[in-house]
Amino acid sequence: MIIAGLGNPGKEYERTRHNAGFWAVDAIAEKFRGEFDHKAHQALICNLQFHGRPHILVKPQTYMNLSGESISGIMIETETSPDNLLVITDDINLPIGRIRLRASGSDGGHNGLKSIINHIGKGFWRLRIGVGLPVNEEEDDDDSHAQLVEHVLGSVSKEENEIFAAINKEMPELAALWLMGMGNKAMTRYNGAVFSNL
Repeated sequence: MIIAGLGNPGKEYERTRHNAGFWAVDAIAEKFRGEFDHKAHQALICNLQFHGRPHILVKPQTYMNLSGESISGIMIETETSPDNLLVITDDINLPIGRIRLRASGSDGGHNGLKSIINHIGKGFWRLRIGVGLPVNEEEDDDDSHAQLVEHVLGSVSKEENEIFAAINKEMPELAALWLMGMGNKAMTRYNGAVFSNL
């Protein structure tokens, strides 16, 4: 099974909201004592063993909009079906402090998910981590889009960082449930959880 966290490579993007998926898989790798120690299909790869079975953590290095190229290549090589893929990404449509696990769905306007769907279809699991909307979002479409881009590519505040840390503390447990085929149990446990009162 494959768990892919989405983000943008490079120091300038390291602490931006768009990299919430990278932070999540880093937390999973750390808990399971895995390392992103090699590269394949334009992605950093971490091989790990869980309950005696091999699994893969992935951080595409293609930049967000081309995530599907990387992930589809890995899936083809490993003969992994879409229902054995979990993609973790940021989501502006969820408030910060909320996460949502689903077995399939649309891209929700997220370019990384859109790229993956274009390559493999909609039938993969996705975990959305809320980053919220810009506080002062304008009505004008052009201004609104620019503010959204600035928001997801903006660095998190100290308060936000504490919220993401609380979420990432739960990522290994959520991943463990999913890897054991208990995605529905993970949905019940985490989709209603609130990690923040902001």
